[in-house]
Amino acid sequence: MGVVFSLTMRRAIRRVLLLGVALGAFLFLVGLSYSSVDENQIRSLVESLPPALQAFVKGSDIASPAGYLGSTFIHPITLSILAATAIAAGAAPARDVEHGVAELVLSRPVTRTAWLGAEVIAMVVQVTIVAIMGFIGALIAITTVDALAPVSVGNLAITTLPLLILFIGIGAITMLAGSFSRTAARAIGWGTAFALVAYALDYLAQVWGLAEPLGPLSVMHWYRPATILGSGSAPASTWIVLSLVAVVATALAVAVTSRREVAP
Repeated sequence: MGVVFSLTMRRAIRRVLLLGVALGAFLFLVGLSYSSVDENQIRSLVESLPPALQAFVKGSDIASPAGYLGSTFIHPITLSILAATAIAAGAAPARDVEHGVAELVLSRPVTRTAWLGAEVIAMVVQVTIVAIMGFIGALIAITTVDALAPVSVGNLAITTLPLLILFIGIGAITMLAGSFSRTAARAIGWGTAFALVAYALDYLAQVWGLAEPLGPLSVMHWYRPATILGSGSAPASTWIVLSLVAVVATALAVAVTSRREVAP
């Protein structure tokens, strides 16, 4: 199991570090830019925008330090970087099946459950590395930009943790899709589709009254970073829903893999 984990991490570490640096740099630069904005002007600007554009900040007060920095946690760039990390890591088992690596590994005294368990741990570690590097970028911003002084390190950590769990869940969904497939492309396709549908459904629920009841069906609905960053706590529903998605998807992936042949 340790060998599988080590090999998986060795193949992915360069990509993970590059994505982590990109996320950290983005969050730092956005935080740095807050020193050059006027709260009243930006608040007036956001209030003048149509509801379809205001939905991108999920109703947060983007002019406040917590609202401004918190909105970057749901920015398309942040979501894309973390989604790329989670989906690529989640598709690793399907890629190993496709290339025959899994068959070689399982020819040794390694059970399919142990093999997939190592891949799950590797996925969690990869997403965690990128999320932590993003946290470090935001941390540097709040410690160097005086205007962001009201944002505490503890609040920033509490805001980052649900984001981490959210994308571990997306990685687990990708892994579950891969357990039904024998190609990485299909696993990546299903993982990407899940993330895009979740984002679109959450967005539509905020701008279209008919879609509002469907909002809770999206995992994105349960993550409101600006609110969490401002209050320093996340609702119990956020922890429960996001954790359940990750745990249930992982359990199903392990169950399916343990009962299916992995030979290509």
